[in-house]
Amino acid sequence: MYLLFPLSDVVKESGTVPITFLTKVDMTSNQKDSNAKKISLFLLATIFILATALRFFHLDRELGGNDENAMLLYFGYSPLKIIATTYWDVNNHIFHSLLVRLMGVWFGEENSIAIRLPTLLFGLAGLWMVYRVALELFNSQLIARMALLIATVNPVHIHYSQTARGYSLIIFFSAAMILLSLKILRSEIVKGRGILITICGFLSVYTIPTNIYFLLGLGVWVIAVLFLPDPKNKFFKSREERREKGVFFLKIAVAISILCSVAYAPLLKQMVATIRNHQLMSVETQWNSIPVLIPAVLERVFPDNLLLFLPLLIFGFFYKKSRDHFPQFLPLIIFFLPFAITLINGVGGYPRNYLFNFPLLIVLMAAGMGKAGDLCSPLFKNSEAPRWIALGICSMYCILSVNTLFQKYYPSLKTSTGEEYQNNILQHTQSHDLFAVQSPKNYIYARKRYRNNLLSILNDNQLSGFHLITPREYDPLEYAPTPGKKVFSIIQRFWSSINFETFDLDNENKMTLMTKPGSNSLIPDQIEELIQWKIFRGKGTVSKMKMPTAQDQIALKLETSEENEMIVIGPVPGDVSITRPSMAVLVWTLKMKYNEEMIQPNLVVDVASPRGTQSIQVNMGRINEGMNMYLSHGDSLFSSSDWFLRSSIGVIPPGNYSFSIWLKCNKGQTLIYDEFRLFIIELADKK
Repeated sequence: MYLLFPLSDVVKESGTVPITFLTKVDMTSNQKDSNAKKISLFLLATIFILATALRFFHLDRELGGNDENAMLLYFGYSPLKIIATTYWDVNNHIFHSLLVRLMGVWFGEENSIAIRLPTLLFGLAGLWMVYRVALELFNSQLIARMALLIATVNPVHIHYSQTARGYSLIIFFSAAMILLSLKILRSEIVKGRGILITICGFLSVYTIPTNIYFLLGLGVWVIAVLFLPDPKNKFFKSREERREKGVFFLKIAVAISILCSVAYAPLLKQMVATIRNHQLMSVETQWNSIPVLIPAVLERVFPDNLLLFLPLLIFGFFYKKSRDHFPQFLPLIIFFLPFAITLINGVGGYPRNYLFNFPLLIVLMAAGMGKAGDLCSPLFKNSEAPRWIALGICSMYCILSVNTLFQKYYPSLKTSTGEEYQNNILQHTQSHDLFAVQSPKNYIYARKRYRNNLLSILNDNQLSGFHLITPREYDPLEYAPTPGKKVFSIIQRFWSSINFETFDLDNENKMTLMTKPGSNSLIPDQIEELIQWKIFRGKGTVSKMKMPTAQDQIALKLETSEENEMIVIGPVPGDVSITRPSMAVLVWTLKMKYNEEMIQPNLVVDVASPRGTQSIQVNMGRINEGMNMYLSHGDSLFSSSDWFLRSSIGVIPPGNYSFSIWLKCNKGQTLIYDEFRLFIIELADKK
């Protein structure tokens, strides 16, 4: 166990050395130092090999699941421009989303390892930062290596080092800023460190905005160090030095503020609206109250039986072997100040948003183990007993942590690669088939085929069939593409069952063929130019414009003022006779601002009745909402296309109809439509 601290630490005052390490006792000082360095490098390398192995295990598991799924579908597969200028959901950890986009372009959008590579690399780098922070605070290899080992086997750090989210990034940036701040305070001003801490501060906030809380906490601590009396007088030699470093940190703060302001300026309004959905409420609202949030953060970092070690955090705070006086207050300020700010401004996050506390909590845990060893030393005559006790406590922590990993964490991960699911979709669909996925958690491995097929349908004006992907026990007639819109309910009232053809995709999912093959296209090419669009209600302008679209054709432009909204009608040429229950499929492209509300086109039919012609709105629902398809997406890294690609479905009973498309334009909105496609396809036969 001596291997957890330098060889020099175990040399007795008499000059003898444990035979465990050396074969000769008359080694020179240089030889001893050389061996100590080799042992140190060997230990660090061994720990990092272990860290990499624990984080690489199951790294290739199926993409998606909870927040990872939302991040990938909403932002990770979007063009860079959209990632950097949209914040309608807190799952957009912008800097991390940009990295994921790069990985997807370079290595494939469904490459699990590549997509998770940024979090893995930052996770490993974060471990090194934890080690360096511990060494800087306590000047003890024993505590630094215990902190590294504790972080290495910590379940939450492993989880966020192999999950495509931005939390391993903020752990790294927070630890790096703490280390750089200590270095700047203790030594001569180095501009390079100022540049590094500025970059880390900006990227930290650019990843997760609430990390500004950490920056404020770190800033308060720096101010305390600069302006409060220092009993030990180890930070500064003179008042001039205090002033000089104060100015230096002020420049850093200004630079970070400017960078963050510029980066977030395009999406400030969206952020304000999104933040309103994350307000503090009451204790009953789970994470949205301080009395619940603080314990939840601690439980997040030390899950399950690791909570038994929490008293060591207090021991660590009172560990008197720290290099300076003020660093003892660093964990307190950084931990409690963000909660105070949350209580004041009412803007809270989930426990994982406060993982910037992770580095200092881990370091304090290691220091607490060292303190526990010191407290027990009077019980033993051996001078090395405190080290052995500390290492024993650390070993127990590691055993319990590894047990949590292999008994709970790893078994909870789905190790399926999605290959069977994806291959069966390819096998059972043709290039012009449209399909919908009932569960968003299954979007990931279906999205590429869906997009390619949707583009083929759009470009060729051809639809060959409609498929529905659902869990095996799911009733297809219950499918609602948009919440509250069961598009098949109209036929469910007349037919108890339909002879659907089904295929198993994997152990959990099936594909149902909902239609007969072949469809009738009701819209010719260049319909935007052929149709006479009219304003039905409201005020605005309707115009046709030639612009670089997918086919470089005429596009339809709708525009309203800040005071008016508008509804526009475009009649589809010709009458349609439908003899069997059928599906209506509408496909379109739309250019609009990313932060505006997207209202899907409505499909209306005119039906002759004894009372005259009646207009009836078809119950349409947009399918695969959340897959966020773009026309030029995935083809090039710097694609700036802001053309959305969308589709919706509905069911129409037999009858003679005239169709029209209704478009709504909200106040102060500009919408450009292109490439409308409308198909009628018969549903499968009744049993």
